[in-house]
Amino acid sequence: MLKKGFLLCLPLLFCAAFLSAQNTVSISGSVKDSIGNPVASASIAIVNQTGAGIIFGTTNDKGLFKCDFKSSNESYSIKVTAMGFLQFYQAIEQKNNELVNVVLRQKSYKLAEVSIKSNTKVSLSSDTLKYRVKGFQESNDRVIGDVISRLPGIKIDENGAISYNGKRINNVYIDGDNLLDGRYKMATNNVPVNAVEQVQVIERDQPVKALNGFVSSNNVSLNIKLTDSAKTMMVNSAYLGAGNKAYVAELNNLIFDKKVKAINTFKTNNIGENLEAEQAVLGQSFNNEVALKLPKTFLSMESETLPNMKEKYYLLNNDYAGSLNVLIKMKADWGLRLNLSTLQLKRKFKYNNTVNYFLGNTDTIRFNEFQDNVYKLNQWHAEAQLEKNSKSIYLKSITKFEIPKWKRNGNTIQNEQAFGQSQPTNQVSFSNETNLVKALGVNNILQYNGLVQYHKVDENLKIAPGIQQNIVNGGADFLALNQQASTKNIFINQSTTFKTRFNRLVLSAAAGASYEHSRLNSHLYKTDSTDNIRSVGNQFKNDIGFDNLGLYGRISALYPLKNGSFNLEASPTFNNISYSDAQKSTAKTNTYFVLNPILEFRKTLGKHSELNARFAQQTQFGQVNDIYSGTILVNYRQFNFNDTPLPKTDMTNINLRYSNRIPLKMLFFNLMFGFDRTSQNFINSYTLDSGLTKSVAIDFRNTIDQYSLNGNISKYIFPLEINIAAHGSLSMQKGNNFYNGEITPFKTYLLNTGLSLRKKLFSKITLSVAGDLSRSLNKQESLSGPIENESANEKIKGEWLHNLNSELSYALTYNFVSYRQFLQQPIRNQFLDFNLKYAPTNWKSFFEFQCVNLINQREYQQINSSANQLSTYQMPLRPRTFLIKYSFTF
Repeated sequence: MLKKGFLLCLPLLFCAAFLSAQNTVSISGSVKDSIGNPVASASIAIVNQTGAGIIFGTTNDKGLFKCDFKSSNESYSIKVTAMGFLQFYQAIEQKNNELVNVVLRQKSYKLAEVSIKSNTKVSLSSDTLKYRVKGFQESNDRVIGDVISRLPGIKIDENGAISYNGKRINNVYIDGDNLLDGRYKMATNNVPVNAVEQVQVIERDQPVKALNGFVSSNNVSLNIKLTDSAKTMMVNSAYLGAGNKAYVAELNNLIFDKKVKAINTFKTNNIGENLEAEQAVLGQSFNNEVALKLPKTFLSMESETLPNMKEKYYLLNNDYAGSLNVLIKMKADWGLRLNLSTLQLKRKFKYNNTVNYFLGNTDTIRFNEFQDNVYKLNQWHAEAQLEKNSKSIYLKSITKFEIPKWKRNGNTIQNEQAFGQSQPTNQVSFSNETNLVKALGVNNILQYNGLVQYHKVDENLKIAPGIQQNIVNGGADFLALNQQASTKNIFINQSTTFKTRFNRLVLSAAAGASYEHSRLNSHLYKTDSTDNIRSVGNQFKNDIGFDNLGLYGRISALYPLKNGSFNLEASPTFNNISYSDAQKSTAKTNTYFVLNPILEFRKTLGKHSELNARFAQQTQFGQVNDIYSGTILVNYRQFNFNDTPLPKTDMTNINLRYSNRIPLKMLFFNLMFGFDRTSQNFINSYTLDSGLTKSVAIDFRNTIDQYSLNGNISKYIFPLEINIAAHGSLSMQKGNNFYNGEITPFKTYLLNTGLSLRKKLFSKITLSVAGDLSRSLNKQESLSGPIENESANEKIKGEWLHNLNSELSYALTYNFVSYRQFLQQPIRNQFLDFNLKYAPTNWKSFFEFQCVNLINQREYQQINSSANQLSTYQMPLRPRTFLIKYSFTF
């Protein structure tokens, strides 16, 4: 124990020795203008040879300053900046009590590093690209998300996730503050467009001040810069709408004070607007060394397929949502954030699905299912964050509590057999994440990361009358079937990291431990013809305990290049994994050691281009949901169990990305090649017939390889006011399937291309057109010969926006979707929407008339295909909907 304690203290002893070897240097002086007047509030920075700031200060009202810092064998310079003066830059000799007298020369207010083109629509300052909202705003825009979706170089996908030049956005700030963390759709969906002056893209965003100079960030974030008027008053907005069996209402309260920011909302509708999606986590927090575990569920009613179209056309909903989001900025860089939300949802799903399996050793297997279901969700979410972000210390502690409760009910017909289903699911989740960074002098950092999480999931699947009689009741009819499953999980992870700088080299060493404990209890019950409830059998019972103890380290070296960085990292981990089955009185223990190396390279090529390369290997181990040996009825037609050692998945990832951006000319281009290899020690073996699927995880060395190439280009042509964007991707995946006793190698090819154009035809008319084409080819080899499955999808969207005058405007939107299975007739779906807006002059309100699905298409069809499966999905659509809305602010 003494030896281990001494080894653990070595980094701290090294830190103390390193600090004692440094010298304290005091630099003082004065800052004056060319005629001898003192310059107050001038910014003073002592920087190292890479340009990273070591100490910062400002001059007092007499123009005097003083800076104390720890020196090393680096060279240092002093940098002085002040509004209206040219920047002063001079090397210093590192003599104690050195006196520096600075004379600043005046300059014009035109900033040298900022270029402005095309009537200030876009500007660039360092690593921040700024879009002027007024330059891209249209008359029908209501919230800032409407503008962001068509900014050159920026794309918003169907879920609301934002990307810039092909790279995912991590966070969306509001005037520099992170009010919503990863749930940033709450900002883009609710901040009024007239309250925003700029949308800023921050490349290489690294918001933790204490880590400046110790990490090389490759993150991209957005900042919503508010207008001066929005910062000085409370913004309240609302709208009400009603139509043919349709309603919508929304109330927003927004506060954007310097010390307090808040977005508080209440919303309800039955017109297909998914309020659950607005609260989804789309971004990710910085400095999270370990991610939270997601609760695992086992049971379903087999209605997971969703249409590839906008939800407003098919989602039959009654949604209610409320949220309170407040950020309070306190003294000494402290901040307190509270996020409270609730969802009360009711959804109706009705569909028909015909599924075909093409297998080499048997005839094609077909089954048809029809479902008519109602889903209800009652969810409460609470989150509190305490944060301090200064140059010497960073503290962030987030506590989350969530209770989602689902009630699913419905009627199902499979191959002419009818039955009812009920699936209540209750969850409870609690977690705390704490991150602490402390600067130890100038060149050393000590960091602590801690995570504690608990979640519990109780599931129940009830089916009546009883089905699968041959398996669970000897072929005789019975009244009901009831599958129960309950899981509990505790996850703890604690680690400490020490970082130190030697000139430009940053070395990091970490040590940590993690512990995960899970428990699974499941059993299947039947109600016989005499209304007695009894167990189906012990082979359907699970009582599993699962424990994973991990001891790990992390060693990394970061070397900043002149225009880039090189990072080498390894995370050697020892895992002791044990699990026991009380039902079978068995217990197993496995030990593993993995290295998990990461190699990253980033290099700026010229002024506008960047090259990124990344190699990573990671090993993941199975959890309690991967090792149960008792059979579980996971849905009405599928039984699962496992007959394999502990699943182990080795993943290798290679990415090479080239990006080019000339922001002031609004030209964005990126190209990325990726290779992913997944090696597993198991494979899922499926046994199929027309009404039943049995899935067994068995011992098998299985490798899946995927190659991908994708690129994007976006260009705004200023004189013609045209925004053109194109994207393309090509991927190939190969691996193995195991169906009905035969292993069949497969290859899947997927091609996707798209083009969009937005053009102002006249000063008051805007036309936008977008098209996507995707084609998939699936091949599999079987003993009876090759099997091929080829399909194509096309999507076209057109929008016509016409401002008749300053008060009246209208928009027409057309959507077309086509699915084509080769040698079969194509399936086509098309929709037309109309919107009329009247905004009286000098009113803080406007009226809207909307019509969704004007041509009244009542049924939707689509084709889904994979290596050995083809399904045709059909569902009824929402009927033509008329809506009159009144929007106002107060």
